[in-house]
Amino acid sequence: MESHDIQDLSTPTDQALAGAVTGLVEYSIMYPIDLMKTRMQTLRPYSKAKYKSVFSGMLKIKVEEGGFRLFRGMSMPLIASIPAHALYYSSYEMTKRFLSGTEFGTQNPIAQSVAGAIAVTLHNIVMNPADVVKQRMQVYASPYSSSLNCLKTVVRREGVGALYRSLPTQLAIDAPHGALHFVIYETSQNFLNPSRSFDAKSHILCGALAGGCAAAATTPLDVCRTLLNTQEGAVLGETERTKIRGLPHALVTVYKMNGIWGFTRGIKARVMHQMPSTAICWCVYEFFKHYLSDRGA
Repeated sequence: MESHDIQDLSTPTDQALAGAVTGLVEYSIMYPIDLMKTRMQTLRPYSKAKYKSVFSGMLKIKVEEGGFRLFRGMSMPLIASIPAHALYYSSYEMTKRFLSGTEFGTQNPIAQSVAGAIAVTLHNIVMNPADVVKQRMQVYASPYSSSLNCLKTVVRREGVGALYRSLPTQLAIDAPHGALHFVIYETSQNFLNPSRSFDAKSHILCGALAGGCAAAATTPLDVCRTLLNTQEGAVLGETERTKIRGLPHALVTVYKMNGIWGFTRGIKARVMHQMPSTAICWCVYEFFKHYLSDRGA
């Protein structure tokens, strides 16, 4: 069977199952670096929570707080990632093919970018509540005993809307992120893997390139998202506010607190998280998509 025939047989079910597995693998491996990104984006960190680099920070947390602290808050996003990633990949594949008017949509950057933005939007609607809980659990001296305790406390004190307060910012970040990510991945695949067979090296390289570029470009808004999700106590106290209410407020707050450079906080951690994360995602996704479609042939 030719390699392109394998892709011909890739169904939405194959793509959804492959996406679900991808989400589990990604979060299991990359969560500690994601935790470091959240902490390094904190505008007013505790003196004990200031880190020079991602890996020295991870070592500091392991020594001072214990190794399990690097995985604090992982349970809820890990569970949510199963349906979110299934929807993410399957909706991208279907939308890309529909908009391009072709069977694969591999040569149409406009269809890929629009499909990427739509896929990210659907993914974020599922993931946003879990991300809020995750980031509140990740910050230093988090007051919550568990992810469930955090969820209940946030809903009780701030209302259900707090779980989606950062969604407009999330979409403002991730819609262009998804569009750029998918176009770079698909374009680089056209050069490195034109047959679209399973090729681990090309999936890893193209995934890392796409993830790194998209992450760097959207870091300023990601800093705002982190502030909206964590509602950082020191920042609220210094600005004499009860909450950061939306993206415009977050943008102004970041600038007042740290100037223009505040929008680059955590950029190294974000890129270092995204490059291996997207490399892993694409390699795992492509493997299982081809494996499942081959079995169904």
